[in-house]
Amino acid sequence: MNESRIGMVSTSRSGCTVFRRAICNAYGMEDSNSWLNKNDYKHIEQAPFSRRPHILKILIHYIPESNLGFILNEMPKIWLWRENTVRQFLSHVARLHTKINHVYSEDGQPRLDDNSVGATRNQFDMFMYRRKLFWKVWKSYGFIKNEPLIKFEDFLEKPNEVIVRLQDWYWQEFKLDEPINLPMPQKIKMDYTKKFANYDEILGWFNE
Repeated sequence: MNESRIGMVSTSRSGCTVFRRAICNAYGMEDSNSWLNKNDYKHIEQAPFSRRPHILKILIHYIPESNLGFILNEMPKIWLWRENTVRQFLSHVARLHTKINHVYSEDGQPRLDDNSVGATRNQFDMFMYRRKLFWKVWKSYGFIKNEPLIKFEDFLEKPNEVIVRLQDWYWQEFKLDEPINLPMPQKIKMDYTKKFANYDEILGWFNE
């Protein structure tokens, strides 16, 4: 197990970047960003961020299911989930249209015309499959190790409290460097109820 690496496991649009950056800033750790999305885990020691304590972003679809057990057993992990699944899904689909993952200034806010976006049932089914896979994997590789399970909404409400609480779990020996100042994404200001032409249909899928 690599004890200088902590994985953050989540599904798409769970707030992973905001939470991850906050932890990196507080504890002086490196951020992997989306390295695992485009690289094979077996090459991770060659990545510049691996030279120092770091957090590895692990979206559940980044890893083939056949490799999940091996990789997740390689490091301690934080598990992040989002309670507002409707907004999470709408954010995921909207991002596919705007191509904007994160916003760092007011000028960078994505723009969509009202009733210009539609989600498909296939997109919804894949989204729900990945969420179910997340919980399945958490039970197998997180719950049994008593690893922290964080609700994103709790972090938004009391960010400092959630971050400090993690010290009791693992970070006593991790606080080796001074806090750093990675840029923090801003909230995307979009009323999804107006942007999705089939918003009512989408709500129906969630209520099935």
